Amino acid sequence: MTARIDMSVEPARTRSGGKPRVLLVGPFPPTTGGVTTFMLNLMASDLAQDFDFIPHTTSRPPKKNVVDNYGYAAILKGGVLRLFIAAFATLWHLISFPFVLWFRRIDIVQIQSSDFQTFWESCVYLWMARRLGRPTMMRLGGIFDQFYEGSSPRMQRGIRAGVASPDILIVQSEGWRDYLTGLGRTGPMLVLYNSVPRSSVVPLDQARNRTPLFIFTAGTEGKRKGAYVLIEALQRPEMADVAAAFHLAAVIEPLESQFGSAALPQQITREGYLAHAELLQLMRSGDVFLMPSYGEGFPNSLLEAMAAGLAPVVTPVGAVPEIVSDGRDGLVIPAGDPEALARAIRRLVDDPSLRLQLARSAQERVREMFVAEVVLERLATTYLELLARKT
Repeated sequence: MTARIDMSVEPARTRSGGKPRVLLVGPFPPTTGGVTTFMLNLMASDLAQDFDFIPHTTSRPPKKNVVDNYGYAAILKGGVLRLFIAAFATLWHLISFPFVLWFRRIDIVQIQSSDFQTFWESCVYLWMARRLGRPTMMRLGGIFDQFYEGSSPRMQRGIRAGVASPDILIVQSEGWRDYLTGLGRTGPMLVLYNSVPRSSVVPLDQARNRTPLFIFTAGTEGKRKGAYVLIEALQRPEMADVAAAFHLAAVIEPLESQFGSAALPQQITREGYLAHAELLQLMRSGDVFLMPSYGEGFPNSLLEAMAAGLAPVVTPVGAVPEIVSDGRDGLVIPAGDPEALARAIRRLVDDPSLRLQLARSAQERVREMFVAEVVLERLATTYLELLARKT
C-alpha cells in the first residue's frame, strides 16, 4: 500500500476548509474504455482518503455498428438522432460546468483530453476553469501524434496553444513527454503511467498445458486495434492446423462487412459487449493477449491482461515499448503485418514454456511499475504542489 500523504504539512487552503476537491472531467459510465477505467480506479484508490474526487461526465450516447471510429467524421457515424442527442448532452455538460466549480467549491480541475473533437472540447473546459481561477491539469491520451501531424498548419497552432495552457500537463509516458516538448510545451509535465490495482495481479496458473486461449478486445475501433490483421493472420495456410481458441471481446463493428461470415476463421468466438468485470474474468481464463494495434496512447487493457497472467503480443506503437520488451515480457511485432502475427501466435501455441515465462515476466513488470499504489503517489504530490503554488 502507498503511504498516506501527510496533509498536516500541506500549506495551501482549500475552498471547502476540508480535503482538497478535485473535479475529474471526462467520460464516465455508461462510457467504457481505458480512460473511464483510469478515472474510476483513481476514485476508488487510496488517494480518496486524502482528496475528494468529484466526477463531471463528458459522456455522450454510444455509437452502434461503427466500422471506423477515427477522426472528425466519426461524430457523424452514430446516426442523426444520436448526433442531436450527443450535441445536447455536450452543451449541457459545458453549461453546468461553471456551476459545479462554484457550488462544489472545487480546488483543482483535472481534464481528460484526447484527439480530434475531444481535444477541442477539453480546451473549452480548460479555458473556463482558468477564467474562473482554478488550478488546471490536463491529461492527454488518444493517438495524439497522428491527430497533430494530420492537422493543417492553422489547426496545429491551435493544438500547440491548447497543450501550452494547463498548469500541469499529464502525459502517459516518457515518449509522450518528449513529443510534447518538441511541440513547444515549456510548462510542467507529469509522466503518469496508467495503473491497475495490486489486487488485480492474480496468482498465475502453473499448469497451463491445455489448448491455449488468445484474447483480443477492441470495442468500436476494430480497424485501429488490428482486428482485420488478426483475421488475416488466422487465414494464412500455416495456421490451418494450429490448435488454439481466439476470443474477440467487445468487438462491436461488423467484421463480416469485410470478410463475410463464412470467411471468419472457425476458431474465433465473438464475445460481443462485455462489462469491465466480465472482461477481466475472461482475461483470467486466457493465456495470450493480442494487441496488433496501429496506434495507442497507454493501453490500460494491456496492463490488465498482463496483471491477469496473459503473455502479450503487441506492436511498438504509442507507449507500448515502455511497457513490453520483446522476448522479456512479451512478443513485439510490426504493425499491420499478419504474417508476423501468425508467426508469433504459432510460436506461443507450440511452446507452452515460453507462454508461461512471458506471462510471469509480464506480471512482475506490472508489480514493479504499474500498480496504482506506486503510480498514484506521484499524482498526490503534484496535487499538493499545485495547490501550494496557487494560493
